[in-house]
Amino acid sequence: MISAAPRIAVALMFAVVSMLAAALMLAAVAMLMIPPSMSSGFISAGLDQGRYLCSVRTARRILAAAGEIKERRAQRTHPTYARPELMATGPRQVWSWDVGTPNGPHRTHPRPKIPTSKLLSARVRGAGEPIDRHGLRWFHRQMSRSKVRTAHPLVVGLGLVGALALVGCEGGSGGGGESASATTGEATASVASTSATTGDVIPTSGGAATGTSTTTDETGAGPTSTGETTGGSEASGCDQSEALGERHIVAPGSHAVGGFVVEVDANGRVSAAPAGEPGHVVLAAPSSSPMIEAAQVTLHVEDSQGSFAVDAEVLAKCAQPTLERILHGGAAGDEVLVIEGAFADTAPACADLRYRLRFCQPDPGQLSFHLDTSDPSFDRLTLQVAAAADERVFGMGEQFPHDTLNLKGRVIPVLSQEGGVGRGHGAISPAVNAFSKGAAGSQASTYYAAPHFLTSGLRSLFLEDEAYAEFDFSAPTVDRIDLYAPAMTGRALHGDQPLELIERFTAFAGRMTGLPAWTGEGAIVALARPLDESKAILADLLEHGAAIAGVWNQTWSGKSKTFIGEQVLWNWVQNPKDHPGWADFVADLDAQGVRVLCYVNPMLRDVPLESEPVPRDLYDEALAGGYFVRDAEGEPYLLTVTAFEVGLLDLANDAAREWMKAVIADEMIASAGCSGWMADFAEALPFDAVLSDGQDGAHWHNRYPVEWIRLNREAIDEAGVGDEILIFNRSGGTRSPRHAMLLWEGDQLTTWDKYDGLVSALHGLIGGGFSGIALNHSDTGGYTSLSWLGLGYDREAEQLKRWTEMNAFTALLRTHEGNQPGLNAQIYSDDAAMDHFARFSRVYKALAFYRATLHADAAARGWPLVRHLWLHYPDDPTAATIDDQFLLGSEILVAPIKNKCFTWPLCPYDKELYLPAGEWVHLWSGEVHGDAAKGVTISVPAPIGEPAVFYRKGSPIAATLVANLIALGIDAADPP
Repeated sequence: MISAAPRIAVALMFAVVSMLAAALMLAAVAMLMIPPSMSSGFISAGLDQGRYLCSVRTARRILAAAGEIKERRAQRTHPTYARPELMATGPRQVWSWDVGTPNGPHRTHPRPKIPTSKLLSARVRGAGEPIDRHGLRWFHRQMSRSKVRTAHPLVVGLGLVGALALVGCEGGSGGGGESASATTGEATASVASTSATTGDVIPTSGGAATGTSTTTDETGAGPTSTGETTGGSEASGCDQSEALGERHIVAPGSHAVGGFVVEVDANGRVSAAPAGEPGHVVLAAPSSSPMIEAAQVTLHVEDSQGSFAVDAEVLAKCAQPTLERILHGGAAGDEVLVIEGAFADTAPACADLRYRLRFCQPDPGQLSFHLDTSDPSFDRLTLQVAAAADERVFGMGEQFPHDTLNLKGRVIPVLSQEGGVGRGHGAISPAVNAFSKGAAGSQASTYYAAPHFLTSGLRSLFLEDEAYAEFDFSAPTVDRIDLYAPAMTGRALHGDQPLELIERFTAFAGRMTGLPAWTGEGAIVALARPLDESKAILADLLEHGAAIAGVWNQTWSGKSKTFIGEQVLWNWVQNPKDHPGWADFVADLDAQGVRVLCYVNPMLRDVPLESEPVPRDLYDEALAGGYFVRDAEGEPYLLTVTAFEVGLLDLANDAAREWMKAVIADEMIASAGCSGWMADFAEALPFDAVLSDGQDGAHWHNRYPVEWIRLNREAIDEAGVGDEILIFNRSGGTRSPRHAMLLWEGDQLTTWDKYDGLVSALHGLIGGGFSGIALNHSDTGGYTSLSWLGLGYDREAEQLKRWTEMNAFTALLRTHEGNQPGLNAQIYSDDAAMDHFARFSRVYKALAFYRATLHADAAARGWPLVRHLWLHYPDDPTAATIDDQFLLGSEILVAPIKNKCFTWPLCPYDKELYLPAGEWVHLWSGEVHGDAAKGVTISVPAPIGEPAVFYRKGSPIAATLVANLIALGIDAADPP
């Protein structure tokens, strides 16, 4: 329990900081109010003196208004980007109407929102007839799909012209029959109501498509799918293929789909189970709710330095599906079942809307479903499935729940974003949000989001799509999935054991392949300080017996001073100004068997004057090459990160990818000798950004972190060092395991708490394993301190030791000095700290042989190295509820100490824990605990240095583990 004094101290601290920030903001506003002719003079004078009086973006804007934009160094010429234009060549080709007047040409000057519904209901001047909504399909999609702010007037104009072009600019209603396809221009007709007469044969067209596809229904006239159904990568097999032979119209009933039987009743309600296991339902419509809905929506998104708030405005919703026909066909084992229907809602938008729901089996044990409608302007699709009130829900990527890993009762947004500072901590989050709106995060914010879950009832489902989605587990007997896209593709999985479900999910998501062998030699120690000082600290740790595999220096690329202190220079080139003698440092450590690791992220900073000269200015190179994500005006989209602005690499641009891979190979591997690095960030792509493939940030947001780690993996593989380099990243999505080597959990507080401290890291570590994060770890001791003049929160020595004990039993033992190194307890603070760290670095090394077998499990099956007890004890209802213990593989059980000793200096700490059925040996004493027939709760001593760790009696790893510990100077009892 935290006393009132620290709470008050933190509140006062942030009040002072907030007042200072307010003063700075007022000064900035005052500067903006000065006429350009005067303010440009102030700015020019400041630049001449090497001082910035405002942000770089603001300076450029003001100088541009005064006609004084000049390059102060290389007089470089920037590339010209042509903007699209549509030109009328005759009368009656362009119509317009009043929609209000958006103000301001700049992204930083908000305009009034223009509801899409007003545009759709407007009337063409002079024609006297309403614009046909279907004719405005393209424009509606552009305006309604995840627009953060209202569009720039140029975009509005082009959108109206493009929309009117689709209906021939004649002002008519467009009639009934045919309407133009939004993406191909091909004519498609509405699906006619057809009676389900058994035996009618419907021929199909051949061909298969991948990626974004347009398919017609079995008659050549049906719902048109324009959504990306494969998550931006390979096609999912049966979902995308039309070469499936004849399909027959069939009556409601049971129909074979590969190894599944899908039952459809007269109302179109679905229930699916494996053939021969009718009681193991993998997907079913709820008994009291419709299975599908379709809606036209506008997403309103606010972002603040990587934190996002999303709100959906529903324009029209169709929620009463009706059945029109069922189609079944394909060879035995490769059957496809198609359900088609309409909506009975009275809303005009629903009158002509048709849906199509297809089922097939892409792989054994996987039932694939694909849902789309006849009108892609319906850009939120909903699937509701039956759930059990008493089942526990796990997964959804890497979640950081406060109390339990069970997600039942919660709504989980599928959105990769900053985790936040505090995540709902009552003493911290309000102050952080007051300083920077949204920066505190919440229980639902995560760096790694995946639309995947599995339940204690052995039910598992995931979406292949990368668009923003929400999974609502709040209703007792209904799970609701909202996907903000015009097509939905997913899979329901069958498995008799939880690990089998994970294996089937990772067959799609990909599997992490293990770490370089050298990482098993010991810990990786963070030392972001002058090189001579780092070498002295390393020597002290080695003298105390520490096993160290690497030293990690975040500041290898240099440092810069900002108003919040010293920060890494985001220019990914080794900087001799800040670290002279770097090559000798790397060589000296290599001679001791210690690797050097570095840091990189997908953003680049315009190098400040005080940091010059630099060997290469990567910001300038990327700017000249057109490698940055752009805003709606076609300019580089500059993001504010803490105290400076950066450009974000456009990962849709092949040239930018190749350039960045060359930077990694040339500057990080060849020149700096980095044996690994933290591949940071990648979750900050704004929804209104524009990428080089023409798609907006909304489409790319959840895909971006996957592509970032993919780029890093490709860089080391193409350089021929894929087996030697260690890369760890924090942000991710469904397919990150396909490319990732190791995850880390992002930035926790240097506290004990369940909101954002040690307990939070423990929850994220265990929970991530359900969704394919097989190899994971956290900053030992946490990262974020909030301390000022000795008040607030910083890292305590006891907390650091307990976090070290926990991390020694994970994929990697790595330290971090934190954002306030001088205030935090460090592993090198004193002899006691070094002795304790040295002990557990050797424990970590002693386990290397066992982790190697778990790496193999991860690569072959997707099984996590750290496992929830329920994964191996699915029939034990108590095991399913234990969220603060974990299994390392199947043989070692760890119950971390998660709270401070409150009786210091006398701390005879006893740990209460749960042992599942079996006999378990206490690692330090050799005593046997547990019951062979049932799970039991026990209590064991757990003083600092001897956390509660057990291995299974008779385990094949026991003798090797104990022998390794003894050889490394750590007392452990012989196995019984």
